[in-house]
Amino acid sequence: MDHGPTHSVDEQSTPANGNVGTTTTNCSSDCSSTATRPFLHINVNTVEYAVPSEYQFVDYLGGGNYGNVIKVRAAQGVELAVKKMYEPFSSAIKARRVFRELKLLQLISHENIIQFVDMYTPDMDEKCFKNVYIVSGYAGVSLKQVLDRQKQLGQSLINHDHIKYIVYQLLRALKYLHSANVIHRDLKPSNLAITEECDLTVLDFGLARTVSNNGDNLTAYVISRWYRSPEVIYWNNVSYNAKADVWSVGCILAELFTNRVLFPGSEAMEQYKLIIRLCGSPDELLMQKIEQQNSPAMRMVIERMGGFCERKDFRQVFAHCPEDAVDLLNKLLVMDPDRRISVEESLLHPYMRDYHLPADEPVAAQPFNIEDGDDMARSVADWKEIIWHELERHHNETKDRLHSKNDVNVLPTD
Repeated sequence: MDHGPTHSVDEQSTPANGNVGTTTTNCSSDCSSTATRPFLHINVNTVEYAVPSEYQFVDYLGGGNYGNVIKVRAAQGVELAVKKMYEPFSSAIKARRVFRELKLLQLISHENIIQFVDMYTPDMDEKCFKNVYIVSGYAGVSLKQVLDRQKQLGQSLINHDHIKYIVYQLLRALKYLHSANVIHRDLKPSNLAITEECDLTVLDFGLARTVSNNGDNLTAYVISRWYRSPEVIYWNNVSYNAKADVWSVGCILAELFTNRVLFPGSEAMEQYKLIIRLCGSPDELLMQKIEQQNSPAMRMVIERMGGFCERKDFRQVFAHCPEDAVDLLNKLLVMDPDRRISVEESLLHPYMRDYHLPADEPVAAQPFNIEDGDDMARSVADWKEIIWHELERHHNETKDRLHSKNDVNVLPTD
């Protein structure tokens, strides 16, 4: 893919994570095993990481509900991100999400999506198994860091050309994911990385999942609230689809232009009210769909939540933005997902004409399918066994591949 604007994003102006105290010790375990892979224990911000001994700690990158991430340096100076999953076996739901992320990252191959490198556990056998790590390529600072720095400086680090290129790359990544029947479900600035050259990478597939073409019943409480689509908020028996990601793109595009979160609700009710104040209340056609999906009582619930609001004129709300960008926003932020623009249609929009090149927008060779009809019935113990064997399989395949090549790369070896 050709690079975007020749002038760069001022990545150096983003805040450093500061000095992080670390202690390094030899790895030890109460469990016995024939495994000989050496690990080091590194304590960063009260979180202990076990990293392969060939990695050198560089910095703490961040953390959240599902994991904490550090940057390390491997052989030949290659920078990587090591994610320690947070309490992966505290529930069957979390364990299932860990498994999905492990499987998806191994299947995905795209310039604008995080590159999988390795996965491992320092635990010596299945009996004491409680830690899961994912290693990926380091893709730069988060877009949220850049936006936060803009606010601190009171000046723009991202101009209109940057914004267009950033959104194009995000749509390019989603075209690939959606062609594979994958919904990311957690698109937000902190899950997008950006380099000084304005190259974008989609991160964190902890909430991603595959879906069938005719839709599945999906978990309602996904996607960080501020970027959550209205159908995820107000439909109980949700059968949403990839259009939920499209709404998140609209929220991100608006934030890039205004340097403020578009819908900063503190809870679901407020979130919905903020949305309808800008985008208008559901019309009769959408209300009928909601009633069909749920029950006639949903009409009363929704009407009580926010009353009736007319859709605002986006040309006035985003008066300082380019006209074609405002038109795209108008099509991305549509209440009814059936009438919301798709990723493919977004790439064809006039706002994207400078970058849209179908021949350079790859799609998946075939849809991914990692879901299993028995997934919901599995216990934590079941998932532990499944994930342990997945890590074991990957480790053995990596070892055999490296042995056959008689070569050394960034993947760890015994």
